[in-house]
Amino acid sequence: MRTLAPIITEYADQIDFYLVSFNESAGRLESYIDDNGYSNMTATQPVGSMLRDLKITSQSSMIGLDAQSVITFRKGYGGRGDYAGAYRQLAQ
Repeated sequence: MRTLAPIITEYADQIDFYLVSFNESAGRLESYIDDNGYSNMTATQPVGSMLRDLKITSQSSMIGLDAQSVITFRKGYGGRGDYAGAYRQLAQ
């Protein structure tokens, strides 16, 4: 599994992360979270038509939701380097 460290710890107090399993079990994601000591992450399996409803079309996608659950940011990714700018934007 691709690692989210060290960038994710930089935003631990500003962003809550929900990892939705795509090709692996939520249990494997929970193990990853526990093994790395991340307290701002929750792992889950997609429910029903969740991926389709949220228009998730690639394994590595990020959606930012505001406090009212309105999607404020959406992007699909190809490389880890793309995340840094997105995290800065979500933390604002």
